[in-house]
Amino acid sequence: MADMNAVHDAHDEHPTTTIREYLIIGLVLSVITAVELVMSLYEDELGVVLIPGLLIFSAIKFVIVVAMFMHLKFDSIRFTQIFAFGFVLATCLLIAVVVLFAYDATDAIGGGFIGDPIEHH
Repeated sequence: MADMNAVHDAHDEHPTTTIREYLIIGLVLSVITAVELVMSLYEDELGVVLIPGLLIFSAIKFVIVVAMFMHLKFDSIRFTQIFAFGFVLATCLLIAVVVLFAYDATDAIGGGFIGDPIEHH
């Protein structure tokens, strides 16, 4: 029985998140998602700002979800560092793949950078 009390006490170390806070988090996530949707509708007007903007908003949503719903803000800094490392690694890999395919000279449409005019031989 003493072990059950120790486990229960370990989970009571941080303050509980209230229903009001969860509703605010849900509202913030919904607003960010709505902004992302509107950005995608104005793809032509936003041009090169679209993809970096969507990536930034996705990163913000990731941080909010990890910090609040996984209660990471109440845990050891080591867990935050692990999630941050994984996030940075995934972002770097995504950018590397985009750049790799953007400069692919063996592409069926002629390669080159995205947005360069296509030359047909």
